Amino acid sequence: MLKKSSIIILLSVFSLSFSTDYISPEDFFGDSYTEALKYIEKNKKVLKTTFLKYDIEADIAISIVFPELIRYSRFRDFAETTALEVAYVVGGKSNADFSIGRFQMKPSFVEMLEEELMCETLLLIEFKEVAEYPENFTQAQIRRERLNRLMKQDWQLQYLCCFIKLAEAKYSDCIEKNPDDKLLILSSAYNAGLNASYEYLFKISETKTYPYGMLFPNRYSYFEVSQYYFDNHRNNIL
Repeated sequence: MLKKSSIIILLSVFSLSFSTDYISPEDFFGDSYTEALKYIEKNKKVLKTTFLKYDIEADIAISIVFPELIRYSRFRDFAETTALEVAYVVGGKSNADFSIGRFQMKPSFVEMLEEELMCETLLLIEFKEVAEYPENFTQAQIRRERLNRLMKQDWQLQYLCCFIKLAEAKYSDCIEKNPDDKLLILSSAYNAGLNASYEYLFKISETKTYPYGMLFPNRYSYFEVSQYYFDNHRNNIL
């Protein structure tokens, strides 16, 4: 159940979302935006080391998940996940699918990565740990291990790198034809999945569903926030 103060915050933000005056994501999200920047500053060594290991552009990678860092700072205390964890372990993603950790990754997101890796031989070699579980594990044990991994920063970073590599391979033609749209493609795919068409990714890059989703009024698209960080802060931190 949401705390009374949390409900008041949500209602006040919803009312502000109806305003047509432009406010930058930095000003609109305030402390949550600042906390996201502080997280990057505090962890920049491990972030840069991880992205370098997989030959990934650090500024692009952080821009992809920056909106999730804001969302984590803003909403992490809104709900207990223990019951959801049990529901997922017992019945899988059809029973429960929820965001975990700084990068707000869902179990279904990791399942998608595991499935996609099976079709990419070279990437499967590079990210074999992602799709690897003890042979004697039951499906429930695999789901529990997947949750355990999701709760660790090093695993979320590896999942992010795996996603970026898969997305770059999947949308290589689109990125080659539209190099300036690389962040648009990757950040939108992070939300829509790896089976979305370029046309659909472009559409949702303009759809204002961030941070509350389709059912509520919003000021921004997910991509807008990614692009704002990329344009204004990436050089100061990474």
